[in-house]
Amino acid sequence: MYCSPRWHDDTSKHKTLEQLKSNWIAVYEQSKQRNLPYKISFTGGEVTGNKDFYPFVKWLRENYGQYIKQILLTTNGSATYKYYQQLFEVVDNISFSVHSEHINEQKFFDTVIKLHSSIAKDKFIHVNIMNEFWNQDRIPMYTKLLSEHNISHNVNLS
Repeated sequence: MYCSPRWHDDTSKHKTLEQLKSNWIAVYEQSKQRNLPYKISFTGGEVTGNKDFYPFVKWLRENYGQYIKQILLTTNGSATYKYYQQLFEVVDNISFSVHSEHINEQKFFDTVIKLHSSIAKDKFIHVNIMNEFWNQDRIPMYTKLLSEHNISHNVNLS
């Protein structure tokens, strides 16, 4: 519901690990002469649904880590705590988008709170709460809970 029909795609297959690597190498080869640190952000769609996403990001860190300043991820929070904990080994920041029509509130907030208390101090979590008209009565509870745990958050007003 957040993507326009032009961008919404629930039929294409996920890229394989080899395709992801090949795509990165092409980007790197075309831009390396600029000699700038890379800030890579994975957004749009749910990248954690691709079974090769973690192996790809791990490969990026292992093979191009000296060129990468930050790796950022935006997710809907549908993966497990264990998966996000593993991702924090190779990513710097995770931004969770709260889409209330899709979440199990208890699981989602338990995961975010547990992650926030267990990640390294140089890692960062942010929660972006979608300002959905049907969920107006729950949003204050979300912001209160996140504030109580000192977790960065905002309500997306657009």
